[in-house]
Amino acid sequence: MRRLPPRAVLGPALLAALSATCGLARAQDVLLGARRIVVAADSVLDDGRVLIRQGKVAYVGSDIPAEARARARRVDYGDATVVPGFVLAAATLGQERDLAERALPFTPDLRAAEAFDPWHEDLLALPQYGVTSLALAPAPGNVAGGLAALVKTGRDRGTVGADLFVSLSLVPAARDQERPPTSLMGAVELLRSACDAARTGAATGPDAAVLRQAMQGTRSVFVYADNFAELNAALDLARDFGLRLVLVGAADAGKVLPRLAQQQVGVVLDSLGPEARLEQLQLPTRLAEAGVAFCFAGRPAQLRLSAALAVHHGLDRKTALQALTRVPAALLDQAATIGSLRQGCAADFVVFAGDPLDLGSAWVATWVDGELVHGTSPAASPGPQPAAEPAADAGVR
Repeated sequence: MRRLPPRAVLGPALLAALSATCGLARAQDVLLGARRIVVAADSVLDDGRVLIRQGKVAYVGSDIPAEARARARRVDYGDATVVPGFVLAAATLGQERDLAERALPFTPDLRAAEAFDPWHEDLLALPQYGVTSLALAPAPGNVAGGLAALVKTGRDRGTVGADLFVSLSLVPAARDQERPPTSLMGAVELLRSACDAARTGAATGPDAAVLRQAMQGTRSVFVYADNFAELNAALDLARDFGLRLVLVGAADAGKVLPRLAQQQVGVVLDSLGPEARLEQLQLPTRLAEAGVAFCFAGRPAQLRLSAALAVHHGLDRKTALQALTRVPAALLDQAATIGSLRQGCAADFVVFAGDPLDLGSAWVATWVDGELVHGTSPAASPGPQPAAEPAADAGVR
């Protein structure tokens, strides 16, 4: 790789010129165009335009000022369809060993961000599947695994952001015959005792502080739970301690639908495949009919397939697309920044040759924060330049 000379070798004039050039490149607006732009699953622009400024959606459609439109660099994908970037609500990216503390069953204050590897091959592969954001979550090997972290994908490396939910686990992976708890009953008792101590003030320290945040509703709680007994234990825990609950896995969610709806619990389903049982293929439709918010996680390469299979088994297309974009963003408390192309959101989007839920539609490109990170881009046009310097835009609305 070629390298620039050390900073001390470059003359002041050259340094200034380079800085100015880089600054202009970063500052220039991008006018994105396509035959169909899905701003959100319930808002679609035909022959649409979106103005991107400094990595965020600044204006949408007819709201784009004429001056900003004229000055922007134009990127037009022609007959393609643009959708918001896909969001993974819970993923370990093959880092299970780094995202679990096997010696201790209860570590709610550990931060997944501290195990983040920005160059991990699984992370860098995500854009080709349309994934632009994810929650890097503690592995389910601990009853209380710690805090998930918001991660964005990129061309050469990913970036890590805010701490998100606290991750709990009631599945067999959290039980160990060499250390307690060894049973589901023991895992539930451990969590209840810890929550009681944190609520009454009998326990102090970082782990108790995290549990208090969860009980105060300022931090959501994602619980790995699959079978009927695990799901009911998680629902009881959420009811008794006022937790904002999201269930991860939830294979038997169809058996507790009334409770899920009553307690307004979200669900993160594993990815679907053709080999899945009919009950699992129909579960997304049943959740939607019951008014339960859900999304897909699991294997990134099967996200589109999961949504397409759900549609084939009765789910409407709008809800299926929401399960890849808006819903996971909302479950992560990040709907204001990711999961749609509304004003103020990050300019994260995926380009397909046709309907993204039609598996015959080829993936074309993935953009993150207004930059192409994987795939192809049409030749960009700088757009017509005005004869005189126009007045500054009024700003993002």
